[in-house]
Amino acid sequence: MKSLLKRLILLAITALFLYLVLRKVEPAKLWQALTQVYWPLLLPVVAVYLAGFVPRAQKWRIILGRIKPVSLGGCLGYILVGCAANSLLPARLGELVRAFICGRREKVPATSVLSTIVLERVLEVLSLLILLCAVVGATGRGELYQLALVGLAMCLGLMAGLFLLQQRPGWLLKLASLLPWPGLRERAQGWLTTFVEGLAVVKSPARLLAVIVLGWVVYLIEGASYWLLAYAFDMQVSYLQVLFVLCFIFVGMTIPSTVGNIGPLQYFCVLGLGYFGVDSSTALIYSVFINAMMYLTVPLGLVYMHAYGATLGSLRSQIGAGSGSPPPLAE
Repeated sequence: MKSLLKRLILLAITALFLYLVLRKVEPAKLWQALTQVYWPLLLPVVAVYLAGFVPRAQKWRIILGRIKPVSLGGCLGYILVGCAANSLLPARLGELVRAFICGRREKVPATSVLSTIVLERVLEVLSLLILLCAVVGATGRGELYQLALVGLAMCLGLMAGLFLLQQRPGWLLKLASLLPWPGLRERAQGWLTTFVEGLAVVKSPARLLAVIVLGWVVYLIEGASYWLLAYAFDMQVSYLQVLFVLCFIFVGMTIPSTVGNIGPLQYFCVLGLGYFGVDSSTALIYSVFINAMMYLTVPLGLVYMHAYGATLGSLRSQIGAGSGSPPPLAE
């Protein structure tokens, strides 16, 4: 019942954002926007988009390296599996799948791997908000500057919390020791210990800076794919304006929704492009192409998943059983 209620809430959120978008769209203009797409340019769009996963893998590799060195190709494979699971399974379970598969194959605690993914996400948002603060001024969207600064301050606060947790985990372990159930208490203390181990990269300013810079590289490459796609739609927008839209979309995608971020992605894409005079119908078709582009990782991720001995069906059965853990993998 709880799972059903959660799915209904997510569907309601998706439906709400789609309604907010579709009520402003003229159906006749949708077909017109689709017929104006310059299709030969889509192949370079895809190539540039997929190229962004290389610095993304290197970024996580730096964080993960504090636990165990993993090859760039290995990190890329785990990320693609996680992306595929995120696209096909509810509740963004892809991050849990990535942590479990990496932990099992690299013979390290999955909880430590999960903490590196949490840190990666926090630093990713930090890179995004710094970039957003820069582009809102450069594109003349000064009215959003304060909101970007608030988000940046919150992210820096979370970073400070993770730093303190890594430096002084004792207080959290003491809280866990207060649990009245011995079995749960031991599991909680073990989980927290391995989780803190994965935050070790915050000890190194050089590594931390490298991760943040690589986060910008990822967004700049992905922004290039978004700009090429905008060019294929004959949109009169600059690269900086597209970067603003990208940041705007990614901030909106933090809102829970169904798989593929359908709904919030469309709404924030249309809203962001609307700042620069792009018609709602064209912006909506553009957002659908962005959604489709995000699903390009699914076949690649499923290939890696098969190589690692997992299947999407077994993952779904684990979720349906409420076990909360990914399926066993072939060694």
